[in-house]
Amino acid sequence: MTLIHVTATLLSYLAFLGAFLTGVLFLIQERQLKRKTMGLLFHRLPSLDTLDRFNFLAIGIGFGLLTVGTIGGMIGVSVRFGRWWTGDPAEYVTVLLWVSYLVLWLTRLRATLRGRRVALLSILGFSLAVFTLVGISRVLPSWHSFGGV
Repeated sequence: MTLIHVTATLLSYLAFLGAFLTGVLFLIQERQLKRKTMGLLFHRLPSLDTLDRFNFLAIGIGFGLLTVGTIGGMIGVSVRFGRWWTGDPAEYVTVLLWVSYLVLWLTRLRATLRGRRVALLSILGFSLAVFTLVGISRVLPSWHSFGGV
């Protein structure tokens, strides 16, 4: 179960990195369009619609993989400790990350949010993902081994 947990979680972070990068590119492209300054990147970047669709796809893939990784982690904790929740700070932050991406994905799915707001939330979400991966164990005591990464 640990292999599934670690692999799926790390792959979800890669997908969230893709959403982050797409969000940054979206904001750059949008800014160039609003200012009517078509720089070097303007002609090399995909359209805003393409960037928005890729962002949505990356968020969906990342969320699915994070779900698999979280369930794998819960099963592994259950086998190791006899219960599925230990109260480790990384578990709380992971649940916060999972809920954040669930809300983001669902609001984007329903077309409630699009474009700039989704791009900004993708950047914010990835910041939380990085904190979940390496920051939480530096701030709070955690038994997760990834803190030394």
